[in-house]
Amino acid sequence: MPVLRLAARTHPGWVRENNEDAYLAERLPGDDRWLIAVADGMGGHRAGEVASWLALSTLRERVLAGAALAEAVMAANDAVFRRQAGDPALSGMGTTLTAAVIGPGGAVELCHVGDSRAYLLRGGELARLTRDHSLVEEFVRSGALTEQEARRHPQRNLLTRAIGTEATVPVDETTVQLQPEDLLLLCSDGLSEAVPDAHLAALLVTTAGGGDLAARVESLIQAALAAGGADNITCVLARWDGEES
Repeated sequence: MPVLRLAARTHPGWVRENNEDAYLAERLPGDDRWLIAVADGMGGHRAGEVASWLALSTLRERVLAGAALAEAVMAANDAVFRRQAGDPALSGMGTTLTAAVIGPGGAVELCHVGDSRAYLLRGGELARLTRDHSLVEEFVRSGALTEQEARRHPQRNLLTRAIGTEATVPVDETTVQLQPEDLLLLCSDGLSEAVPDAHLAALLVTTAGGGDLAARVESLIQAALAAGGADNITCVLARWDGEES
């Protein structure tokens, strides 16, 4: 039987009044698959909270109904877009969405829109699996900004792609084959902006091959809070332990 261990937590941070982040971390009912996801909503008057939870509830519903993950993400986009288009109080709301379905054997189907992130820790090395859909990411890729400059840029939160802001949205799709002791991290930018990748790797590496996942998630949250906690912070951490005989 496949063994996957999960831990997740969200924190509003020290500055924001509301927590517009949301997450999923569960084994799908009657299935040898797991669904994990992070959504970081945006929009005033609690609209961001509506967007992130609507996106995740739609995603879960469609995956449970048998839809492919990318199809479920597009359904989430349609649900959020229709909701904000039909309610002036929610006009302009949207959300990031980074989601993965982990199947038997450790096969991962990953879909991504926005600037929440997915990382893989393998053998002590941390690799980012997603590309931010943001203006500063485009600047970095063009050479106009360094990674360090991007972290402080005043337009670092300006997205070029999000769930629900347009009738359709391109979805990045990636597949990954997990190996025993791999760690898969999904997080909102409240973590990735506050804690550099090298520090993330150092915090995660002691968990690979053992340790308490919940404690490691807590260490990630606390690191972001110690760095100022300027945004909502959400982490979902999965460890693949392979097949249990």
